[in-house]
Amino acid sequence: MRATRLYTLVLVTATVCFAVELPKSQPKPATTASGVFLGRSGRPMAGVRLILCEARPDESKIRLLPNVPIAAADAAGRFTLRGFDPGRWTIIYLLPGVNVAIPKEIDISALEAVDKSPLPLLDKVELPTYKPNESRPWTRQFTLLKGHTFWAMREHMKIWNATVRHDPQGLYLEVRRGAIWLLDFEDKCQIKFEAWTF
Repeated sequence: MRATRLYTLVLVTATVCFAVELPKSQPKPATTASGVFLGRSGRPMAGVRLILCEARPDESKIRLLPNVPIAAADAAGRFTLRGFDPGRWTIIYLLPGVNVAIPKEIDISALEAVDKSPLPLLDKVELPTYKPNESRPWTRQFTLLKGHTFWAMREHMKIWNATVRHDPQGLYLEVRRGAIWLLDFEDKCQIKFEAWTF
């Protein structure tokens, strides 16, 4: 009987110690970032929902953050994102009235692909400069919206500046100078985010 009591006491003590060592959930950081979201025309992107995401260019991925920081742009395009760790982030967005399931991860490797250039003698030149490109599919996953440009590399060209829609979710992201738009976010930083197409 005495051995049973000792065993119970040891078991209870071990359980209490184990419970004390469990990690506590981390509180959301109190950081904020404010800014304005405009189209290249200067028009405010009113009602758009902006989602802060982690971009991993080396893995060709965009990932949602835990406790995803989301903001809605007001009538003047102003927004505030809250509760993120300072670092280098990207923004994806949804147009007003669009409600879709947002994947936890987006593969953006297709945006690094090249296409055959219609002007194979040109090298290291942005195309076109004389008229805007019309919307076009870019693989089955993405659509390049009107006004996108390419970077000529003789026989090939790659996406240079564009608003890109991730199909079929209807999520939008921005590409600048051949790479996903990225910014160093710090507490209380000010952001000017621009949509290439709108």
